[in-house]
Amino acid sequence: MIIASVCALLLISCSYQQADKVAPLENVINKGEKFRITLPENHSTGYMWQINNTFNDKVLDYYGSVFRGNEKGVDFNFTALEKGKASVNFALIKYNDTTEVKQFIIDVK
Repeated sequence: MIIASVCALLLISCSYQQADKVAPLENVINKGEKFRITLPENHSTGYMWQINNTFNDKVLDYYGSVFRGNEKGVDFNFTALEKGKASVNFALIKYNDTTEVKQFIIDVK
């Protein structure tokens, strides 16, 4: 019983907040909090999301993405480092063609 409780607490503490509001809306994240941006991605179509790494790296730390399958898409994982705002831009690409862009504004409190 104790082991199950500890495991549940670890899973809760490791959970990431979801930033899902596309600009011009803002996602509010607390300083020190981990969060993710999830975008739909199906590798069988040849389209993939690419992050533009020009966001303010004093406010956000990007530490990689994880493809979770054609049904769940791809998670882009971040940590909020300091108070401030940062815009994170993504492009949906196939070969060298960009077919869609998305921007997420992160407001770190």
